[in-house]
Amino acid sequence: MSDTEPGLRERKRRATRLAIQQAAIRIALEQGLAAVTVDEISRRADVSPRTFFNYFPNKEQALSGDDPSLPDDAILAEFAAGGPTGSLLSDVGSLLVHSTQELIADRELLPERQRLFREHPQLFSQRMASMKEFQAQLSAVVERRLLRDHPDGDPVVLARRSTLVALVALAAVRQAWSQWSADEDATLVDSIETAFADLAVLVSRTPA
Repeated sequence: MSDTEPGLRERKRRATRLAIQQAAIRIALEQGLAAVTVDEISRRADVSPRTFFNYFPNKEQALSGDDPSLPDDAILAEFAAGGPTGSLLSDVGSLLVHSTQELIADRELLPERQRLFREHPQLFSQRMASMKEFQAQLSAVVERRLLRDHPDGDPVVLARRSTLVALVALAAVRQAWSQWSADEDATLVDSIETAFADLAVLVSRTPA
């Protein structure tokens, strides 16, 4: 499911996005939320305020982290049409790999952001609200796929099943994040692929 490595321009973009998040979190941990301003974040990250707003709409978003998002319309259309493999579980995994590749995955941020969330629960609540919205978006995409595969199916049942698929898929991603954070040799994408491969084994009841 993995895509090719990002090019130089994309790596620089991700490095800038990471630097902004690191600056925001460390200001909050060192001086409190009141000290976190766009100007101070920009100074610490060595970017202009204009550059900051090219990456984040506000300081709260920089603190709470990147929101997951579904891939572009072409990839979603392929999924809704039954692709890329024809296996629902595998194809949902591919969608989530695409989504994850847009996120900043830096182990150094994990303990700092966890501490930030403990000290400022409102930021954690914002993060959970974002994840709930992403779950609803994923469920809607899965429902399109199920309606295509079962045009005569009960819409209520298909909606219920699409929600279940989304919940199980995001649970697999959370497990992958946990594995990745504990294994310095792993990449996040590889951990997600492994999680979905394990899930496929369990669902199909094939021998490991």
